[in-house]
Amino acid sequence: MISPQVLTRLLMTTKLCLPTSDNNKEKFMKNMTQIRTLTGTVLAMVILAVPAFAAPISPALQARIEALAVELENKRVALHIPGMAIAVVHNDKVIMARGFGVTDITKKTPVTPQTLFAIGSTTKAFTATLIGMGMDRGEMQWDDPVTDYLPYLRFPLGNKDDQVTIRDMLSHRSGYSRNDILWASGTASRQEILRRAMTAKAWSEFRKKFNYNNVMYLGAGLASAKAANTNWDTLLEQRLLKPLGMNSTTTDYHKAQQNPDLSLGYVWDEEDSDYQHLPMQNLANIAPAGGINSNVLDMAQWVRFNLADGRFKGRQLVSASRLQDMRQAQINVTGNVDYGLGWFLRSWQGQPVIEHGGSIAGFAAQVAFLPQSDLGFVLLTNVTTTPLQQLSMAMVWEHILGTPKTSDQSQNDQDPDFYAPFIGDYTANFGAFNDAIIRFLIKDGRPAIDVPGQRIYALHDPDEDGKWVFTLTDTIAISFDRDAQRRITAMRMHQSGMAFDLPRKGVPILAKIDPALLYPLLGQYQSSRFGGRIKVSIQNTRLALDIPGEMVFELDPPDRDGHRAFRVKSEMSAVFETDQNGKGYVLSVYRKGAKIDTAPRAITDTAQSLPSVDQILALRQTEKRKAAFLRVGGVQLRGTMTMAQAGIVGTIISSFDGPDRFRTDVDFGKMGQQRVIANSNGAVTYGITPYRKLKGNFLKQVRLDHPAADIDWRHYYDHIEVVRSGVQDGKNVYLVKLKSGKIPVVQMLIDAETGDTLRKQTRLFSPVGGTFKVQVEYSDYRDLNGLRMPFHVVSKNKMSGKTEFVFDKAQTNIAFKATDFSLAIPQ
Repeated sequence: MISPQVLTRLLMTTKLCLPTSDNNKEKFMKNMTQIRTLTGTVLAMVILAVPAFAAPISPALQARIEALAVELENKRVALHIPGMAIAVVHNDKVIMARGFGVTDITKKTPVTPQTLFAIGSTTKAFTATLIGMGMDRGEMQWDDPVTDYLPYLRFPLGNKDDQVTIRDMLSHRSGYSRNDILWASGTASRQEILRRAMTAKAWSEFRKKFNYNNVMYLGAGLASAKAANTNWDTLLEQRLLKPLGMNSTTTDYHKAQQNPDLSLGYVWDEEDSDYQHLPMQNLANIAPAGGINSNVLDMAQWVRFNLADGRFKGRQLVSASRLQDMRQAQINVTGNVDYGLGWFLRSWQGQPVIEHGGSIAGFAAQVAFLPQSDLGFVLLTNVTTTPLQQLSMAMVWEHILGTPKTSDQSQNDQDPDFYAPFIGDYTANFGAFNDAIIRFLIKDGRPAIDVPGQRIYALHDPDEDGKWVFTLTDTIAISFDRDAQRRITAMRMHQSGMAFDLPRKGVPILAKIDPALLYPLLGQYQSSRFGGRIKVSIQNTRLALDIPGEMVFELDPPDRDGHRAFRVKSEMSAVFETDQNGKGYVLSVYRKGAKIDTAPRAITDTAQSLPSVDQILALRQTEKRKAAFLRVGGVQLRGTMTMAQAGIVGTIISSFDGPDRFRTDVDFGKMGQQRVIANSNGAVTYGITPYRKLKGNFLKQVRLDHPAADIDWRHYYDHIEVVRSGVQDGKNVYLVKLKSGKIPVVQMLIDAETGDTLRKQTRLFSPVGGTFKVQVEYSDYRDLNGLRMPFHVVSKNKMSGKTEFVFDKAQTNIAFKATDFSLAIPQ
């Protein structure tokens, strides 16, 4: 079985200008490890460096700054950040500018406020601001079509009258998903990237959804330069960097490399508990999206400029109205997070927060400010993506401004028994959690929850809605469910408009509706919206919908209009139409009161006994396939790889020999090459992305991508379960779940007649953090000397869209050399 989703995952490492502020539900599940002491005493010390222009500050404020520095250093160590720097601006004064840790692990060079870092996607706000400045000069407008400046940049939209505007490009609402593969190799020019992007296919409807896209920022940046009759780098320097006195800031890769204050970049290797150095990338071809290099002293001037609504040292560089335009929501990202023009928009304790994160190979950044409090900061680090980017915001706000207690907090502090009913263990089964125990406890007299593999999070006391908000961020909160006797039965985790159930350990979930009333609704309903069957079952005594490609959603009891709200997302609901006997025959799904799907009961929905695992293995002719796999020797397949949402086609060669050795080679010509190689000692990838040894969960998932893993599941998975039967695209199928250690569950859709795998769905670990959902479809099975393999594979995920693999040549009995599967660093 060809499993090219490994390439989909590894090519995702090209999202080098990652919006680390995209606070979706997976972000909360990011791996935060326990505190470890870093090698060497220098790594543990905080380097203080307050610049000469910093204002005198009161002893009280100085004490808060010192407390902030201590917490930042603790987080740096805990989150494996070799070095970082921060500058905090309050009331137009730089009140803090410090370095922590080292720029070079070997030389132990301390970080100072002068240390140069790559700032990644925090560059985007510079690009949007330059366009605002162009508007002040009458050069362009937010709603101008980009073709007014770059006539060749015409995107093929569904409605021929629609045109992508500058506003669309700056707000990520074009409908085009990430196509970072176009620029990641660094070999294609800016114009070549844009011209190729026009051949891509949109992923979602125009202006309907948020789709983060770096190439759109490249186009907007070049349009602003064309309007000003110059190039973007010069425009940036003349209109922003020089007037703001950002003399150390540059987009010139070679100039940055010559700067003695430049930090090295790293990624933390969890498997070896060590750092891996990542060479700094030359981002010249995508610079308007993420190519600036700077230090916190320069970036502090950028923060001052923004907090002063475009005014700096008595000079209005851009009108306040243009900056306000940038801070207006253009598209919803998720839950209570919106995107403006170059900024993510959220709130903290009722105040608007303007912020953006950035991440490229070896570096991560965060810029954020509270305009109402005239407070902002910049954090620059030398590690690829870190939770500290998001955590730092509440840390700065709370330490500098303080967090006033509410009256109920004071009362609860005086009553230790207040917390007693909530203390206990709660079981999490969502996101990356699988039967994980999250514990509510009291630490230092205050409420907190202990999240396994992460840390203990302090909580505020419950507000008037019963929500206990995290002290580090007001975007996450918990609440509790009670039974009729007011006993705590479950915890709810609230984030990004979602509310996840965590039943209390040892407390049974009591049915609120007689199960006999639910039975007539059970079965399968054919959905056109979700491309398959919605299975209705009873889970945790509640009616539940298993939606294809999504998850199982438990439902609340119906309201007076018959709407059963999704417990995890209350804006969603389900309505059943029933016959005179109460049997459901149509299921409708609603979002915010509007119907989005009508699914009639599947005609072929008949009860039948499921085959055993042994019967499924026999159906798949597992033993015969194993024998054929060993008999055919070395195998090589050649074909094409098409990334529809990037508009590029490349060649792919998939080679394997025995149960351990395999490799995949992809060549996109000028857009770059990528290799994934594995043998019994491990696996590596390199090419478009830097050379990297794959370890831990990444290595485990790569091993599951070996064709042998789909020949005999028993040698690769710990648990196999036949879940249900059904009909898919006119074929009778079985759904099988496979589990291997802590790797996310793999769901296989198996042809009930041939035993072929038709579809695979799972979540894959991304080297830049978190997981993402991927679905892979297999077809065109052919016989290779007794080995049955698919020659057509389609992989889909929200980030990179649809990738199609078509193999047209196959060769068996190849005598590969050991060097063909070498893991050595290429020369």
